[in-house]
Amino acid sequence: MMQLTESGQPQAPMLRIGFWLMDDFDFYALANALEPLRLANQLAGRSVCEWQILSLEGQPLKAGNGIATTTARLDQVHRLDVLILCGGDNPHLQTEHPELRAQLIYWAAQPVGLGALGKAGWLLAQIGALEGFRCSLPEPIASMTSAALSELTPVAAPFCVDRKRMTCVGPQSVQGLMHELLARTHGRGLILRMEKHAARQARPLLPVHDAPEKLQATLALMGEHLKQTLGIDELADAMGISRRHLERLFKSSLGCSPSRHYLDLRLQQARRLLRAGEQSLSNVAHGCGFVSVQHFFRCYRQYFGAHPREDMGLVTTALCAG
Repeated sequence: MMQLTESGQPQAPMLRIGFWLMDDFDFYALANALEPLRLANQLAGRSVCEWQILSLEGQPLKAGNGIATTTARLDQVHRLDVLILCGGDNPHLQTEHPELRAQLIYWAAQPVGLGALGKAGWLLAQIGALEGFRCSLPEPIASMTSAALSELTPVAAPFCVDRKRMTCVGPQSVQGLMHELLARTHGRGLILRMEKHAARQARPLLPVHDAPEKLQATLALMGEHLKQTLGIDELADAMGISRRHLERLFKSSLGCSPSRHYLDLRLQQARRLLRAGEQSLSNVAHGCGFVSVQHFFRCYRQYFGAHPREDMGLVTTALCAG
């Protein structure tokens, strides 16, 4: 039965994804797939997706960069909506494994989405799982015959989702593929929030030299009042301009409101203090203008995707380790 939200609206079902790892898999591609899923859960405030890391035999597997990853057995997988292959640079060697080939053929016949990251897409092509589907694949591998290639319908796009098949050309396009899967289950609004969050995280917090003088002065004033914060009207009065003018300055130069940027500054300062490891959580919270520790925790988790405790003393720890 479909659950309802507090407003009485239907709640979209959870998206369940399995990542099927193979020897020497591309760790970068896997990381690029998992991060959008983690962020989607964070911004939605609930689990809108979940994932399982799988392999044929359920043993730890090493990526191409040598990092070992724990996996669960593919034949013990929980219910899935999508199964995505994550292989390495030599996928043509994988299909020589009879059990792997049999599993590929089995899953291609199941009523679940079947996809692949980068060169692993050629595994699907080799068993005929992409026939009749549009696909985005990297350069053909040497073992692909011209007859097999003629059965494909490639598209000039970083990724492609065509009914129950999902492919992408490489690690950099994986995020787009994950966004598309999330959007089809939970709507474009969630993806827009994720993109805004990423843009805010990437935005520099220091004033640039060619920024308007009033904006630079406001940023400096904010930096001087992180504990006893000033209201937006107070900031505008100090600059001798209207609130609306100040908001336009921030929007045009930094892409956000003054209050949003002020909060970013305080959170960045809080993270620096936590990593220095010299103050308690409550002192950091109050020293950065938060009225309560609970409010600080909530804002910090929404911005950084982690609890403040996870950042405590990291600089001290790194220095000791060095």
